[in-house]
Amino acid sequence: MVTNLITVEDRFRTGKVYTIRQAAHLAGVSQGTVRNWLYGSKGTDGYDMEPVFDKTKTDEIARVSFLELSELVIAAQFRSAKIKLFRIRDAYHFARQEWNMEYPFATLDLRTLGGHILSQFEELKPSAGPRFVVLSSPNQYVLPRLVSETIEHFDYSPSDKLAERWHPYGRTVPVVVDPRYGAGKPTIEGRGVSVDILRKRWKAGESFVQIARDFRLKPPDVEAVLQKVA
Repeated sequence: MVTNLITVEDRFRTGKVYTIRQAAHLAGVSQGTVRNWLYGSKGTDGYDMEPVFDKTKTDEIARVSFLELSELVIAAQFRSAKIKLFRIRDAYHFARQEWNMEYPFATLDLRTLGGHILSQFEELKPSAGPRFVVLSSPNQYVLPRLVSETIEHFDYSPSDKLAERWHPYGRTVPVVVDPRYGAGKPTIEGRGVSVDILRKRWKAGESFVQIARDFRLKPPDVEAVLQKVA
């Protein structure tokens, strides 16, 4: 257990705003995966699953913060790259200790220094199977493509280098997850209009043009968003 970690005091990014269901939907994993990765589980057969992130439930109804969601998103991409879960957990704690940071998968350092740190981890704890990093050039290690692309979809705070905004469908689709707007749910970038509202009106039979006119949006933007979330 790492102690005296550098923490962040930001009620928007650390506030428990997402239900397990919401976090699972946004991260593209199951609700059971979110619970297990955050809190671990105790099996009836005596096999206990250790958590990846070592989080503590703050109440009986578990909830997830924006920074925790950001780490779930990144961990899911490491899993998509076929890296075993126990390796992700060990690498997470290694990076946490090296950076002395509470949220190592949600920091800009993962993009700039992650290849170097995770290559050190693999040298110390080698294992068969897919690697966290690949050697792209002499002394230059890079993260798996899925992970690198997902990291690019986050905006980071210049003060603490931690994630503060996420573009879940990439930067070409005007949707953001920003804990300061819409209770952290996906909204239209720069407008704060809930994506859920647009989706419900479209499902009710309204056209892209009607919806765009009512919210003073561009019809192509509305169409691009609804094609992703429908």
